[in-house]
Amino acid sequence: MKRTKIIYCVFSVFLLTSCNYNKTTVDNGDVEDGHYETDKVTQDVDTKEDTVQKIAHCLWEQVPELEDWSVYVEKESGGKAYLYQSYGNEKEDVYRNGEGSEYLGKYYSVYVGEMWEDHSVMWGVFYVSENFDEVLWKDTLRLKGSDVDMYSLEEWRNSSFYPQLNE
Repeated sequence: MKRTKIIYCVFSVFLLTSCNYNKTTVDNGDVEDGHYETDKVTQDVDTKEDTVQKIAHCLWEQVPELEDWSVYVEKESGGKAYLYQSYGNEKEDVYRNGEGSEYLGKYYSVYVGEMWEDHSVMWGVFYVSENFDEVLWKDTLRLKGSDVDMYSLEEWRNSSFYPQLNE
């Protein structure tokens, strides 16, 4: 249910921000407002929605911990917060340890955090491969002397960065 709600919210944002509004000059030289390129907008929205769904599916399939995190956040906050994901719709070049190091490929970024009424708390940043078949975890803070930025899920799960829930 939560995943559906989150995907719907992300889709709504894409829908609201992707309209291509234009002013058109008509034959008599007047400017006509309100012309929408609906076919292109519909195609763009369908493509973005499809991409977001693929990213979300891959992430939730490969990181099942997200379901536990979601339950944990709602329980611990007394229903005042929820687990939030923000999906990047542009592919990024990803390197193991910053630009110039081992090139890992093109990935979509996904921010995961707690969303409260007045603030958010980051839980992690994941990267989903352009083929939707691999997920990486990013060490955004370079914690405890880490010398790499990107971790495979196995490396992340075996590291001290992996969140342990106090249930």
